[in-house]
Amino acid sequence: MLPFGRNIRPILSRKCMWSLQWNPQLLRTIISPSKNDHSPLLHASSSSSSVSGTELAIPRILKPIAPSDSYISCTIFDETGKVKEISKKFPKTKFLTENGLFPRDLRKIDTSTVDVVPTIAVRPNCILVNLLYIKSIIKKDKTMIFDTSTVSSASKLGLFMYDLESKLTNKNSSHEFYEFRAIESILINVMSSLETELNHHVDKCGTILLDLENNVDRVKLRDLLINSKALTTFYQKALLIRNVLDELLDNDDDLLGMYLSDTNKTIENTDEIEMLLEAYYKQCDEFVQQAETLINDIKSTEEIVNIILDANRNSLMLFELKVTIYTLGFTVATTLPAFYGMNLKNYIEDSNFGFGGIFVLSVLGAMVITVLNFKRLRTVQRLTMMLPNGPESRLIPQHTSKPPRFGRLRGWLTRHKKPLYDKDPKQRDMIWRWLVDKGK
Repeated sequence: MLPFGRNIRPILSRKCMWSLQWNPQLLRTIISPSKNDHSPLLHASSSSSSVSGTELAIPRILKPIAPSDSYISCTIFDETGKVKEISKKFPKTKFLTENGLFPRDLRKIDTSTVDVVPTIAVRPNCILVNLLYIKSIIKKDKTMIFDTSTVSSASKLGLFMYDLESKLTNKNSSHEFYEFRAIESILINVMSSLETELNHHVDKCGTILLDLENNVDRVKLRDLLINSKALTTFYQKALLIRNVLDELLDNDDDLLGMYLSDTNKTIENTDEIEMLLEAYYKQCDEFVQQAETLINDIKSTEEIVNIILDANRNSLMLFELKVTIYTLGFTVATTLPAFYGMNLKNYIEDSNFGFGGIFVLSVLGAMVITVLNFKRLRTVQRLTMMLPNGPESRLIPQHTSKPPRFGRLRGWLTRHKKPLYDKDPKQRDMIWRWLVDKGK
């Protein structure tokens, strides 16, 4: 094992380490120990170890641990960024007592296969962080990174610890406080993981959507359904992280409580932590917006595909109806000759025009039935938002009884009768005075 922080940093840049999160095999190849490296830390196990005055090394590939109801396992970084404990186990009760936590806080950091809602909780002496695969407790002079129980998260957690060590040991950082450097390292790793996953979804879903524009295929639709479910899961995950940052920015008490190094509580301005959180909030919000746009594109494509499938289904039904209409016409044409085909006396056996007359009547009957059915079919095919009798038929009640004998004449007289106010002004004033005098 290469000594942690000594030989690995010149080889891997920060962006390279982020990209290697999704390729553990490449990581094992790059950071494999050399034959001439006889460091005593080469064969360091992943079990708990503590040596006074010695900087420990994180194993090449972190192994997932089995969840336990009695113990909790974590890796500890001191205030200088050195690793003091690797996967050290603590009894849960003792751990809560030593760190001044409540039993409910254990759910946010406990190693479990159950996904917990992302959280950044501020306590009087520490900050609890649970974002994606990172579960951590940050103090003013110590950072504890808890182990995971999943294989995929273990490889990414190992890369995160390398970056965390680099951040904590950097004394030239723009952040003065130790806890801010730890929080920034966590947020950088989380945003890098979200960006990598988003690009993966954009590439796969974009390719499928482009293929569906040219050809609607059953296999592509199935792949689109599978990828849309994964994209929806990513969207919910990014949305929860954005909401966590948003709630933290809206709570001034929590922002002030994140200054753990300020033991005397002399700091009243929280601009530094606000700018830090707001920067990553905007970045996470951008991921949410891109995922939402891609989800809307997928939904639009699904609607278009459904419309195309409905149109094809309607075409098949229309073809079936046409075949049925032609079949009905042939049935009508053969009905009349079928009666004359019986071995009964019909009195036209000796007629010279019997055959021709029956043939013509059968063909005419078939044509009439076929034409009427096709006319009715065209009426059904015609799409309209109104009723067949027009929009007025929905508003005006239809009377089935006959109108009165002089109803039309009475209506005409009523419409053309002049009202009282249409008379000349002199007559109107005269009538008004007469009504006033009669009232007195």
